[in-house]
Amino acid sequence: MNWAWENRSYLGDLLGDHAVLAFIPLAIGVLLALPLGVLVARSPGSRFTVLGLCAFLQAIPALTFFVVFPALLDTKLDDRINVVVGLTLLVLALMTRTIGEAVMAVPGPVRLSADSMGMTGFARTTRVDLPVALPAIIGGLRTAAVTCITLATASAVVGVRGLGTLFTEGYETGFETEVLVGVALVGLVALGADVLLVRGAKLFAPWSRLVPIR
Repeated sequence: MNWAWENRSYLGDLLGDHAVLAFIPLAIGVLLALPLGVLVARSPGSRFTVLGLCAFLQAIPALTFFVVFPALLDTKLDDRINVVVGLTLLVLALMTRTIGEAVMAVPGPVRLSADSMGMTGFARTTRVDLPVALPAIIGGLRTAAVTCITLATASAVVGVRGLGTLFTEGYETGFETEVLVGVALVGLVALGADVLLVRGAKLFAPWSRLVPIR
């Protein structure tokens, strides 16, 4: 572990780069998925098409996005934007399905109570459906966060800096310590993000105790 301490500045830079690759797509993907997820729940006619497209996106390996997008976006192979866009699409696909299913699972009596209070569709969605569905949505967000953090390591294969760089450099030089440090840091980041989301669920959605969160 002396190597990690001696190279702490370098590791800090890689950690910052990795955070950009993982958490910007996570935030953008969730914001885009919210209206799509509600649409899936509210419009049966669009459900098959939207969820089918989501399943298609999830079936594509992340590395394929990183390699194909330079040609589509007119960027260089090692540009960070390719990774951000690719992971955003994966988060969008995952969270659209999660949000749609969570909103559809809101109990009927709860919706009837909201309707009897004279709430419009938008008011019911923002003040009743989404808050009630929040524990399940956060559960999906935990999966999406860990997925982004781990898949972002694959970007090192195409030359994008992040914690995955420790894997490629360690493999090329045969320096196992560097690889092990990379594994440990990725695991710690994923664990930290998961713990924060669990704590956030308990803070902002205390009713989430009705849904087991492990």
